[in-house]
Amino acid sequence: MVIGNCGWGLMYVFTCEPVYFGIMTLSDSFIQSILEKIDSPDVVGVGVVGSYARGQESKYSDVDLDIFVGRLPESEYDRYTLRYWDGKLISLKYTLLDDERAALTNPRRAIWAAPGLRGMKIVLDKDGSLSALQKAAQEFDWSPLQPEADEFAAEQVVGCAEEVHKILNGLARGHESTVLYATWGLVRNVLEAVAVQRSIMIVSENRYFDLIQDSVGRDSKWTRAFRMAWGLDANSSQYQTRGAAALTLYRLTAAMFDGLIPEKHREVVNTTLLLIKEAGYA
Repeated sequence: MVIGNCGWGLMYVFTCEPVYFGIMTLSDSFIQSILEKIDSPDVVGVGVVGSYARGQESKYSDVDLDIFVGRLPESEYDRYTLRYWDGKLISLKYTLLDDERAALTNPRRAIWAAPGLRGMKIVLDKDGSLSALQKAAQEFDWSPLQPEADEFAAEQVVGCAEEVHKILNGLARGHESTVLYATWGLVRNVLEAVAVQRSIMIVSENRYFDLIQDSVGRDSKWTRAFRMAWGLDANSSQYQTRGAAALTLYRLTAAMFDGLIPEKHREVVNTTLLLIKEAGYA
């Protein structure tokens, strides 16, 4: 470790050795140049996340930096932006330390936050706050969040009833855009419901689809319906085929979470399933 002056009357600590990840190297001089560009009195610490932190970077990978601050930049643009520095695409995300800690208490955010913080490579930690946050992520326990995760999954099934109606309407009218847009919304929401309810830790967004399919089962009816609805199978190029597959995906998801759906939502879900059957898509 080395101690240096950050230019703001403060002292900081960063890793002295080059940060090696796979075939690429983020040298100490490169990291130091980045810190000199982004440091300010509001910055608490900085961590490298994403592909470089996992050792899975390629020549096309950007360098993802989470910049923890006591106060967010006023401009929304400055809170997340991209820069080209020293020939590398740099992703700069400013976040409040307390907000990132709170993410570990929210099931929708925790499936991303916990693995991300665990794998973060800390390059600046002025007061030890980042190390403490990473320790909290390493000790993270999902079980208290499961009831809220179950409720979220049930709410997604109910909410997707609207998308089902749009798909049925689009199929009946022969309207491609209606079917495809509603299918997009339904699949996206159903995927998140499964990921959250099953507490699938998303180590990388690049593996989001893989992890969910693996969890449900690659040979399951649910996964086959998902792949058809999302246009991943060779014979799913027609919007009618994708719309029908989305309806099947809804039925299977409703069955998967049947025990979680509260009585107040039963009428909506059951009526929606009946409409799918009456339309001949059961």
